[in-house]
This record gives sequence, structure tokens and C-alpha cells, in this order.
Amino acid sequence: MTFVSYEWISGNARCTFEMAFVPGTDGCPYAFGDTNDRLAIEINGFHIGKLPVTQALWTHIMGNDSNTPIHQGSDLPVENVSWDQIVGNGGFLDRLNESPMKTAILTKTALRAGVFRLPSEAEWEYAARGGPHCTDGFRFSGSDDIETVAWYDRRHGDHTQPAGLKAPNQLGIYDMSGNVWEWCHDVFTRDFTNIPLNGTPYFGPGEDRVLRGGCFHNGAIHCTVSKRYEITHDYRDGCIGFRLVLALVNP
Repeated sequence: MTFVSYEWISGNARCTFEMAFVPGTDGCPYAFGDTNDRLAIEINGFHIGKLPVTQALWTHIMGNDSNTPIHQGSDLPVENVSWDQIVGNGGFLDRLNESPMKTAILTKTALRAGVFRLPSEAEWEYAARGGPHCTDGFRFSGSDDIETVAWYDRRHGDHTQPAGLKAPNQLGIYDMSGNVWEWCHDVFTRDFTNIPLNGTPYFGPGEDRVLRGGCFHNGAIHCTVSKRYEITHDYRDGCIGFRLVLALVNP
């Protein structure tokens, strides 16, 4: 497992953001989805957040007055943020990509150039399945036992939990099942044949965007690595957060 990290001071606390490297498929496509029509998708290597974006990182980039989560705490996933607030002009990604954090992270990677963005749906699922370990075939991210890897079904309260307390998946990535739903870059499509086979996002017409991973109040079926869900791009609530990707290509 390969990680790169960035540290900053918030008040009296030292905060750390880490990204795991997800190797590409290298000519051996992975099977996307959970139906008989699973797609063979190629993926280039990329870095992905070890944790969902926390409230500490959100305020570090956006400012202390910008954080309006339902359940507050610096080590909790940021939530109550729409796709538009992340991707739109002047949003989180624009500010992040203009910040010293981007330069600091890039100097620790082999990319030397790249951009922070939301994962494509195909990238998200590949990382949740463990990247090259996807042939393990786990139902949840890192295990067939949801209790070990996910906060779900209100079993510890109807709210988010601190990121990274459950077991990670095979790449050392946490909370890809449960805790918060995570935005992907794609426009949602019900037609699998529309999903690009090269791992890039789907940009077809539509108001809905893709959510993945399930959340703290969903049942196990919503927290599987293949569950797809859609919601309008301007929607936000206490169940929806996101995770960062750093890659050479900006969709």
C-alpha cells in the first residue's frame, strides 16, 4: 500500500490528509456492477482519499464559516454539501486546486502534474473493491462482514461517525461502505451501456448525479460496493459527503 500525505495545524490540533494509490487495471479490465451485464472497464492509476473529506479539511480549504454539517466535529465526514458546492465555480475543488495543498501533495507523487476532483463512478467502485484485489469479490468494501467495515442501519445512532474507525479495505481505504454517501462526478444513467469503458465519467444529459457507498442509517443492501443511487446535483443533507481523487486527467 502506498500513501501520500499533507499536514496542517488547526488551532492546537495537527491534522493529516492521506491518499492511497490505486494501481490501474493495466490491460486486465475489472467487472463493474452486480448484474449479468457487468461491464469490463479499464482504469488508469490514481490516488484517492484514505478517508472521506472531513470537516477539518473542508474548513481548511473553505474557511471556518463555511461548514454547516448536521452533525459537527472536525474528525467527522463533512456532509450537507451538494455536488454543486463541490464542483461548481468557486467551489471546494476550485479552491483546493489553487491551494498550497495541491502542490504539497503533488511533490510526493509520481504524477508531478494532476488535479483534485471527484472520482468517476467507475473509479469509485474499483477503489471500493480494492483495486487489483477486486477479484476477492467482497460484497462490502474490504469484507463480506459489514460489521467490520461500515457504520450502517442506525446501529450506533442516526448520525455520522468519526472517519477511519472501522477496518479498511485491501488498499487501506476506509468508510467506502457506510458512514456517508459519496458524490461521484458522473451524471446518473440507468442504462449501463452509457457508462464509459475507459473509467471516465458519464456526461450525458440529466439533472441527477451518482451517489455511492450507503450511509449510517441505510441497511446493508445500500452499502455494497455495487449499489448505485441517484439524486439531483443541488441536493444536500446530513447523509451525503464525498471523497477526493488526484489524477492526471480532469474530466
